[in-house]
Amino acid sequence: MGYSSGFQKSHGDNSLTNAPRVQSAQKNPKGEFYKGKHSTLLRNVAIALVAGFGTVFVILTLVKGLKVTEKVPRFSVTESAFYFSVFFSVFLIDSVRTVILSHFLNDPFPFLKALENSILGYFFAYITPFSAGGQPFQIYHLSREGMRSENASVIILTRWVNMLVFLSVSSVLFAFKYLKYIQVGIPLLDKLIWVIIVASVIFSSIIVFSILFPPVSALLIRVVSALRIEKLYKLFVRRHLKRDLRNLSDWLSTFYDAVHSIWVKKTYIVLLDMAFGVLDLGVIFFVLYSAIVHSSALTNSVFRLSFIDLSAIFILLSFIVYYVPTPGASGGVEGGFFAVLSRYGSGAAVMRGILMWRISTYYFTILLGLVILLVRIKLGRSDA
Repeated sequence: MGYSSGFQKSHGDNSLTNAPRVQSAQKNPKGEFYKGKHSTLLRNVAIALVAGFGTVFVILTLVKGLKVTEKVPRFSVTESAFYFSVFFSVFLIDSVRTVILSHFLNDPFPFLKALENSILGYFFAYITPFSAGGQPFQIYHLSREGMRSENASVIILTRWVNMLVFLSVSSVLFAFKYLKYIQVGIPLLDKLIWVIIVASVIFSSIIVFSILFPPVSALLIRVVSALRIEKLYKLFVRRHLKRDLRNLSDWLSTFYDAVHSIWVKKTYIVLLDMAFGVLDLGVIFFVLYSAIVHSSALTNSVFRLSFIDLSAIFILLSFIVYYVPTPGASGGVEGGFFAVLSRYGSGAAVMRGILMWRISTYYFTILLGLVILLVRIKLGRSDA
């Protein structure tokens, strides 16, 4: 998932405060976004692989009642390819969303470029800690390919805000019925889950209001300016806080004009985009649910959750597991989902289903992203 956590943790540093840098990409379309950092990219991919499969190995070795010797059904390349083809529809849907929003912003963007933007957006989300790199890269990529920077930001922010609103509202509605489903029997942890969900919803609401309403963002900028954290900010971010806040304030003045043209004048487009975003989530939920149900059938076991049940649990868990500070929250996703979902079916079947889901939606996407980047590098027009 990572949609909300990734943006919250990184967008301010990589896009808002660096608006001039985004604009410069339009002037220098041959520039390389990730030049000189290929080793970092490969390191993050390696960490994601080690964290993900390492977690699976630990689970298979240590969890009571699920031994390494227990027969987990073999993985099927055909099955993985099928799940990936289903998941690929998420890229297609996202591309349609970009094309529609760009059209109504009078800044049309070609479908194939939008498809590349979607795939690479997921790729960078999957290889950065907290899934933090996706949206900032997408904004850069859209700008680099000729879209006005404020429109690129509005498109990605609109999609993110729609997702954030849906997830926040859904988590509150589902929490009363489904929170007990994700409790693992540790009292302190069970209470902590409530705190994390409530804090995430509150923080998300603040972010949404600051994006949609200029007075809120102006107030937040004044509050941050008054905190006297300039030295701390420079120590950890290695940038000047006042200068970044000034750049942010200047950039927001143009950003809100573009927001107004979509959110106020064409509200129905925003609602349509939200519907597409919910469809995206439905596809992701479907792949996981299908993989576990099919794996259960192979082990002659029963998975005791419906598609709606799993979707609700997925939404609640997304506020927790995607805060694991590994690339793409790898390891946290596998471990968190197994800890909860294995209570409602065979451990072997659930583990196989989760792995099939992650291989098809996560690792295949990383592989596809690497191929696209290698092609771009070979053509001398790399973003990375």
